[in-house]
This record gives sequence, structure tokens and C-alpha cells, in this order.
Amino acid sequence: MMRVAIFASGRGTNFENIVDRKIGGCEIVLLITDKNCPALKIAEDHGIEARTFLRKTFESKTQMEQAIITSLEEKDIDLIVLAGYMRLLSSEFVARYEKRIINIHPSFLPHYKGTHAIEQAFEDGRGIYGVTVHYVNEGMDEGEIIEQVSLTYDGNDLDELESMVHAAEYELYPRVIQKLITQEKAE
Repeated sequence: MMRVAIFASGRGTNFENIVDRKIGGCEIVLLITDKNCPALKIAEDHGIEARTFLRKTFESKTQMEQAIITSLEEKDIDLIVLAGYMRLLSSEFVARYEKRIINIHPSFLPHYKGTHAIEQAFEDGRGIYGVTVHYVNEGMDEGEIIEQVSLTYDGNDLDELESMVHAAEYELYPRVIQKLITQEKAE
């Protein structure tokens, strides 16, 4: 059984989707947040332990990350799944969990890195839309791509495009997690 920690900063829709999918061989044992957010209620509703690490309560980012590492070690975490976690992890943290941290990004990388990717793609007008799951490295949305889906959209409604992108996320992320679990078992 792969023990998973999910990191979130917001509504928790990807978190909830992953929990609801009941991915075989996946045990979600911990939610990490960097603020009080709706994802905490989802964790509570599903009986998943949640821990919040507010940056302002630590003297440094390093101290905050060390506290998170302690929590991950206590729970014997195999995989970290970023689901709307809006903090960049330090290179030291990423190196410690190399190829054990994944992220989902709402664009067809390498296009439109960072925040507001869907809006960037929409305003760009080139029609490059998609979703990417990648390993996390020290850069922003620059890690090795695990899998991605390209989307076709010819409309002119940003809300409609966002709904399409989120629907694709909800299909892709659980599938990639299952793929990683299957690969781990095979090794």
C-alpha cells in the first residue's frame, strides 16, 4: 500500500476527487495545508488527518519545511501529491523527496507556467490548452512530465474552458497516481 500525503492550499477539489476515486493500492493518510482552507473540511469529512503549517508561525521557510518533513516521516509517506498547493518547495525539500513529489498543472506544459495558466492560455488565443502531471523539481512547473492531456476548445467563454480543464484534471490525476503505484509494485 502506497502511503500518500496531499498538499493543498485552496478549495480541495482535486484532493476530494482523488479521495473519492479510491485508487487501488493508495492510502491517503495526511493532508498538509499552508493556511486555513476548505480542503481541511474535506479531510475532516473523510477522516483524513490534516495538519496546517502557517509560514508566519515559523522563523524561516526552512523551519516550516522541517516541521512538514517531521510530519511526513511520522506517517511514513511514500508519495507527496500537490493538489493546488500554492507554495514553492525549497530545492532541499525537493531533493529529499526526489521523484516522490508530483503536481498537476492546468496547462499543456511547457506553455503557461505558474498561476493563472488557464487565463493565460485563453488570452493568448493560440488554442494551446491542456493538463499536465509532472514530477516536482526546484523550478516552477519545470519538472519531468509524467503524463499530459491536450484539449481542444474553440469557444470564447473562460468559465467553460476552466470547467473543461478541471474535468480533465479529475480524470488525469487519479490515473497517474494509479500508474505510479502500479510501477512501484512492479519494481
